[in-house]
Order: sequence, then structure tokens, then C-alpha cells
Amino acid sequence: MNNNDATLISNPYPNYQRWRDEQPIWWSDGELKGWILSRYDDVRTILKDSKTFSSQSMGEGETQAMRLPLLTDDPPRHTQLRAVVNKAFTSRTLKKMEVEVAELTAELLDEMRGKTSVDISAEFTSPLPVSVIARMMGIPPERKDDFKRWSDALTGTSEATDLAERMPHIMEMAGYFQSLIPQRRENRGEDLISKVVCAQVDDQTLADQDIVGFCMLLLIAGNETTTNLLSNLLNHLADQPHTWSELRDNPDKIEAAIEETLRFDAPVHWVNRKATRDVEFHGQTVKAGEAVYAFMGSANRDPRHYEDADQFSLNRGRGDHHTFGHGIHFCIGAPLARLEARYAMEELLKRYRSISHTHDANNERTHSTMLRGFHHLWLDLEPA
Repeated sequence: MNNNDATLISNPYPNYQRWRDEQPIWWSDGELKGWILSRYDDVRTILKDSKTFSSQSMGEGETQAMRLPLLTDDPPRHTQLRAVVNKAFTSRTLKKMEVEVAELTAELLDEMRGKTSVDISAEFTSPLPVSVIARMMGIPPERKDDFKRWSDALTGTSEATDLAERMPHIMEMAGYFQSLIPQRRENRGEDLISKVVCAQVDDQTLADQDIVGFCMLLLIAGNETTTNLLSNLLNHLADQPHTWSELRDNPDKIEAAIEETLRFDAPVHWVNRKATRDVEFHGQTVKAGEAVYAFMGSANRDPRHYEDADQFSLNRGRGDHHTFGHGIHFCIGAPLARLEARYAMEELLKRYRSISHTHDANNERTHSTMLRGFHHLWLDLEPA
């Protein structure tokens, strides 16, 4: 299996069902090279046991410029670094961000006023999260096109999936953040970059390469998940006019729609770990040092755990999906993603009576089996 497998990118769910039923653990000889696990209980076991399943494999095979702190760290270093960003993502900080999220949402939708057919990904679901995280990091939002280009290069979600093609963009991003470090040391602000630059671990400030890695992580985490969450939700609702109407009549169900999208068509589909000891799944021994891939996108559709797992339901009433991870690596930006998605949906539902797919549009999925969303998603909009 490869990270740019066309079948899994277009619609992975039939494959996931077959894996769960016929081969709940199997070895991939493709680009991923590791054990694939797809059932709910197995995925949860991997995510919650950081001692047996190390996160350091997330950074293997990558250059130092691509190494992202936290994602590729285990305790105790993970615990120390997590404390740095915990201070930046407090409930007080998010409360202060609500006004800015609301303003940015309104600004972007005002720019769409009068249009009846739009590429909602290019005009709204992508620029909104990028603009929000840019403000939080204290970097100019007018460079949002660069931020998106850099983010796609680092995650491998653009058409340029070959590392050699992506590397110039990644190095450009690293160089940009490197240039900000002395500025923030001399003129500390309340932005995220200043907090990382001035943070201390074991009474020492972070090395420049760790600061750059943190900045790259924050930029990616701040836009990829929310962009994909919103585009996946709108893609589904464009085929479900009754659900759109139900949400317009019952805006209190917006959070349920967001949570169900996180389960039903997740923005992140897998993470990888490395076994630190021999461990067995379904009679198969995973040896110490071997890679395992936990497919959250499949676990979220496992009928062993969810009733009518392949149905989108606003009344599911449970939020125990794996999209934001589980255990010590639970996504620190999850509250921000939910906040942005809620404001976005509230405004869209107020402004548009209905949405539908544009006929014969050139829609484009992200070029990755790991991150699922849209680079381009054309919708017809009926103003309210």
C-alpha cells in the first residue's frame, strides 16, 4: 500500500470493511512497510499504549528539517514539550480567539457574497484555518498561500508527492521560521512563536531546530485538520439536503454534525508507531522494531463498536472516535478545530438555504491516504 493509493484516496471505506472482516492485521510491502490494523479495539490499544508503541517512527526516514516535535517524541521529552504548548492552548486563549474566528469567518463569506457557484475549499475551508493560526502565531495572513503550499509539501498532500519535489518548499518554510526566531527573542509578544522561542525545558531554551519544528507543527496542525473536517462535512451535506435543512432549523445540532463528521469521514486516517517489544494481534506476532499503522478512519466505521457505522447520524450521541487520537498524543488543537468548524457552519447555515454539488466540477481530493479532504470542492449555493 502506498500513501498516494488512488483507490484509498477516492473512497477507502470498502477496503476498510474488507480489512476488518478478512484481515484485521496484515503486512504492507508498499511505501508504508508495516503492519496495518483497522479494528476499533486494536487501534485504541495502539494509541493508548505509548510504551509499547513508540511515536519515534513518525519521524523515521525523514530529514531533520521535516522532524516535528511532539509527534515524533515519547515521554519524558514528549511530556516536557507538551507542557510548552499546553500554555499556549488554554481555554482562556481559545475564548479570546472566538471573536477573531467569528470576524474571519464573516470576512471570507462576505467576499463570496453574490456567487452562486464556488470552490468552497479554495475560498473558505482552506483560508479560514490558515488565517486563524497565522494570527495566533503572529505571522502575516497575506502569506496564507505560502503557508498552504508549505503545509501541503510537508504532509505530502499535494500532487508533488515525491520528496525531492517537495523538499525546496519544506526548506523554504524552515528558513522562514528560522528568520523569525531572533525577531521574537528581541521583541517578545503574546503570539505562539514568542511562547515557543522563550519556553524553557530543564532550565534551557529550545534549540533553534526544535523551535522551527514546533512552528511547522503548529502551522500544519492549525490548518490541515480543520480544512479537511469542513470540506468533508460540506461534501456530505451537499448530497443530503434534508440534513442541511434540519441543521438550519436546529442549529443546536451543529456540534453533533461536526462530531459525526469526525467519525464518519475523518480528516486524519492513520498514524504509525514502532513496537518496542513483541506483541500479538489476532494470532500474528508483531516483532519489536516493526512498524504498525493504526487506521483511525477504519476504526471509526467499525460495526463491532458503532451501530449502523456506515450511516451519518446527528443522533449518534457518542464522541469516542479516534480522529484526534487517544492517550498522551491526543490532538492539542482539537478544541480550536471544533471552535472554527462551529462558527463556520453557523454562518454558512444562516447565509444559504441549500448547497449542492456543482455539476461536472473538477473536484480534487488531497493526494494522501493519511489526510482526507479536498484541495478543490465546487458547490452551488442558494442564498437564504
